[in-house]
Amino acid sequence: MPPGVARLDSEGEAISRAELVVIATPIETHEGLVARALGSRRHVLVEKPLCVTATEAYALSASARSGAMLFVGHSERFNPVIRTLARLARGDRIVAIDLVRVGPSRPDNWGALVNLGVHDLDLAAYLGRGEVAVHGGLGAGPPGSAGGDLAHILFSTDAGAIGHLYVDRTVATRQRTIRLVTSRWVYEGDLLAQRLARTPAAGGARTEVPLPLEEPLAAQATALADALDGGAIREIATGADGARAVALVESAMASCADRAEKLSLASGP
Repeated sequence: MPPGVARLDSEGEAISRAELVVIATPIETHEGLVARALGSRRHVLVEKPLCVTATEAYALSASARSGAMLFVGHSERFNPVIRTLARLARGDRIVAIDLVRVGPSRPDNWGALVNLGVHDLDLAAYLGRGEVAVHGGLGAGPPGSAGGDLAHILFSTDAGAIGHLYVDRTVATRQRTIRLVTSRWVYEGDLLAQRLARTPAAGGARTEVPLPLEEPLAAQATALADALDGGAIREIATGADGARAVALVESAMASCADRAEKLSLASGP
């Protein structure tokens, strides 16, 4: 161990000595770790997704309180493209949201929607300023796998926007893009290159939008510190936000499974 760094013998000791518990362990361990940390009245920041099921996620969110606050690391909210979009689109009616998140990822039991799509379903609710409903899904993956390798999901927001999400972990090249259409503008953002452009909805020249240079994880840490210091909770995802994202993933996966069953029945033996 490096000099000056204490060696802890147990999870319980680590929680008891902490003011804030940061959880970045495998997804299946999140529920128990978060529950124990909140039960010890410690603030928690857990990496996305909050946990495996919406039932567990909503229970964790409900158990958080002022003395033990729960936040979820939906760090894409702090991408300069998303931060700028949230500010510029605040006064406009959002018409459509199109999200793409593709690229190779490590094989696991959870699939592309859990590992990739949960980011974008959170962004749909965050940017759409309201609840999101899944209306259909089509996915593909290895036979017998719990998750899928790719999926197309159709959704809407209760504010009237329609949306589409495409996730795919079989594509060799990473791509993270967003297209946001408002009553006045068409925005096109690249979350990897951190570039944003907009075109007037009525037609006109396409222009680049200046973006802040702040690193997303640093911005998230600042927002977390502000919230823990009693300031307003802005941008950072709460336990309720994290639970909603898990529920949307569940709904999207169920829609994909239902569609796959119907296609199988239609194709016959």
